Amino acid sequence: MAVVTSLAWTAAETDGPDSFAVDLDDHQRSAIVDAARRLAADGTTVADLWGQHVALPELAETMASIDREVGHGSGLVVLRGMPIEELSDDACAVGWHLATAQLGSLRAQSGWGDLIGRVEYVDDGRAWRGYTKNKELNYHTDHADTVALLCVRQGAAGGLSRIVSQAAIHAIMADEDPEALALVQHGFPYAWFDEAPPDATGPVSDFNVPCLVEHEGRVQGVYIQSFIHQAAEDMGRTLTKAELEAVDLVRQIANWPGVALEFRLEPGHALIFDNLAMLHARTAFDVPDGPEHRRLLYRLWYASQPPRPRHPGVAAYENALMRAYGDPALKVYAASV
Repeated sequence: MAVVTSLAWTAAETDGPDSFAVDLDDHQRSAIVDAARRLAADGTTVADLWGQHVALPELAETMASIDREVGHGSGLVVLRGMPIEELSDDACAVGWHLATAQLGSLRAQSGWGDLIGRVEYVDDGRAWRGYTKNKELNYHTDHADTVALLCVRQGAAGGLSRIVSQAAIHAIMADEDPEALALVQHGFPYAWFDEAPPDATGPVSDFNVPCLVEHEGRVQGVYIQSFIHQAAEDMGRTLTKAELEAVDLVRQIANWPGVALEFRLEPGHALIFDNLAMLHARTAFDVPDGPEHRRLLYRLWYASQPPRPRHPGVAAYENALMRAYGDPALKVYAASV
């Protein structure tokens, strides 16, 4: 098995997800099941646990190692062995937080203040909320330090996970097109859609958000193509040909053979990754009849403690969204400038 020692890895240099794998043992699995069943039986939800010290001691050493790998190593861990087959969906959600609580403080995932995301097909009319749709999701970042994404059920077809190192893309762009790299490092205004912070001056950010930039020894950024295009439209501005090509070059490189990992995340397996250092995507998937047969993943967003260094433009954007979401983690989330 290849051992990944660099943040700037490519899939061709690894043995696939096995190169990033960490397996839970039976003792840890039992601890998750016992605690999750006990709490779920009382009607406790993930939201009820915010701010409480609920990390399981049986997983302390494993999670400390995962946190180091995510924040200071390759940026990615594939955790295997979550005991989903022994838990109801509700208990599984609680158990997933108990297992990963050591990674930081939970972050809200929308203006609704939800602290756990159900990644599943929902016909709610919010087309820009891609995680509730079954269409292909292009490469993007979320809004957190660490993302913990657990597969509970897979669909019959489709839904392959894709993940790629921003540092690898940065290195390739530096060689292939340094002028394009300079444009995505400078960044662009981002559209707020209907999640503008209370102090917003308009429908877009009044500052540039870097897509791909080196900061304190690690490459990071915020990359959501549709938000860049919508911001330009809202501003009545036409992106230049060079800007359009630079933004799309990130996506193109991620899709080059051998750059990104692409694999089926099996039930009980999870991705835990540095959100600001990775881009992730997903292929389209089928939606069968009956919710019990449909693809379901549980997503947690964590603000790391202590906070990881963030480029000022990245910090400004992330903190603005936290204000928009009324995020309880904002008070423990200090920007590194």
